[in-house]
Amino acid sequence: MEYIVGLVSFLLGIAAGYFAAYGKEKGKNRALKEDIENLEEQKQQVQVKYTKEIEELKKNNVLDVELRKHKYGEKKNQFAKFFTLLDEFHAKSNEIFIERFGPIHSKFMKNYLVDDASTQNEAIAEFNQGMMALFGELHQEHLKLTTETNSIRLISSSVLDGLLDQLTANVGEATNTAQEMLRMMARPEFWADQTMLSPLQAKAEEQGREIISIRDNIRKQMKVELDQI
Repeated sequence: MEYIVGLVSFLLGIAAGYFAAYGKEKGKNRALKEDIENLEEQKQQVQVKYTKEIEELKKNNVLDVELRKHKYGEKKNQFAKFFTLLDEFHAKSNEIFIERFGPIHSKFMKNYLVDDASTQNEAIAEFNQGMMALFGELHQEHLKLTTETNSIRLISSSVLDGLLDQLTANVGEATNTAQEMLRMMARPEFWADQTMLSPLQAKAEEQGREIISIRDNIRKQMKVELDQI
């Protein structure tokens, strides 16, 4: 009998130990499962966080690209407008000398050579009026170019700004030379000796070459600044 009681006690002890060990193991498994679930939740949170950050970076990158495209387009348009006005200025200058001055001068000479003081005085007055109109047109074209040059300075680098200074100075000098040539061609001394215009012609040609050289340098610098956007 005592043997049976001892055996039962032994078996109960084993069972108790087993269930105690099982309970501990089950607790460990539950804790491990909870840890895994917590890690998964943290993983999801990290993924959501980085997904949002990546989307924000993509959004900012798209905005930056669009901003650079807009800036490039605006700057390119301003540069193009500047060169258009520069070409128009030179075209107007050529028009004044080649197309407009000739007829005014021819009409003046025709009327001035008439042996009549009244007709001569009218010819002088009409000639001066025509010359003033030409000077006014030349001045207006120069003013438009100067205004656009100042607009370009708002977006130009120091290098481009220096080139614009050179261009402004040379165009101003060339304009003065053109006006001086027109005035000389209206003088009686020029009618008697047209070679006296040669020094001014040589000066104007040299100024023209210098302006072309500066214009080419400006175009190159503008291309560099567009490429840097």
